[in-house]
Amino acid sequence: MRYYIGVDGGASKTDAIVIDQNGEAHGRGLAGGSNHLRVGIEEATRNVERAVNKALVEAGVAIRDVEYAYCGIAGADHPVHHQRVVDSLRVFFPRGNFIVDTDARIALTGAVGFGPGIVIIAGTGSVAFGRNASNDESRAGGWGPTIGDEGSGFWIAREGLSAIVRAHDGRGFATLMTSLLCEDYDMCSPEDLPRFVYATTTHADDIARYGKLVIEAAQSGDEVARDILSRAGSELAECVLAVARQLHMSDSEFDVAHVGGAFHAGDLLLNPMRMRLNRDAPGATIHPPHEEPVRGAARMAMQAARAPRPGRAA
Repeated sequence: MRYYIGVDGGASKTDAIVIDQNGEAHGRGLAGGSNHLRVGIEEATRNVERAVNKALVEAGVAIRDVEYAYCGIAGADHPVHHQRVVDSLRVFFPRGNFIVDTDARIALTGAVGFGPGIVIIAGTGSVAFGRNASNDESRAGGWGPTIGDEGSGFWIAREGLSAIVRAHDGRGFATLMTSLLCEDYDMCSPEDLPRFVYATTTHADDIARYGKLVIEAAQSGDEVARDILSRAGSELAECVLAVARQLHMSDSEFDVAHVGGAFHAGDLLLNPMRMRLNRDAPGATIHPPHEEPVRGAARMAMQAARAPRPGRAA
């Protein structure tokens, strides 16, 4: 039996899977975030190791018996950052039989396989990544919470919290999100928000969790929350369209798969995204991913065992 490891490392969690040569899963493991730009390189490395070890234990497989591992890690696409992550994992994978790549590429493979298509990711952050029939690849978004990540879980949460304080000041419309903040998060005065938001221990993924109150309020008919999700959908569509233009796919038929926790909002997010895409890329078909990103990573590990991606090998 031959075994392969796939790793999906994001800002808030790291998912690992062990599969065999037939694609059957034997073990899964979860740990905290492994984007080293958010949690630091030591914590990121530990979380990759924790997730992989949990998957190996569940599978009853020793790491020496693994043919290849493929790690899609957020924050590892820049060459300097990529090399830093590779170096940090060399001790854990001493045989060098691993590849570190961007989390967007494994999400695309999980979403549409090895063929053409675009994946739009909206977790803590947001990014679109695509591949055309000529195997050219391109991306848009993914610039982080300070200057980008429009439509992401963080962006939705930030817009929701901003709407709450605007309503508190009398600068915006009243919103159900204010009462939900009290009921669900025990913050019964918006004046409590700065202490949490600006604490040195608060990170983007901590704020992104508050996106749930935006979704809950929108599902209850709150117009302020619905507007936030509508704008988020439009922003995500712009990322997809940018990739489609770069890859000369706008006038053709192509798949668009959506991945990430922000899409728990369902049609409240998807419908505005669909409307925007239908206008400028009517051949786009939006659907859930065929497989999870972590399974995409595992399938890329199988492929890498035969022919590693040039320039990406550890």
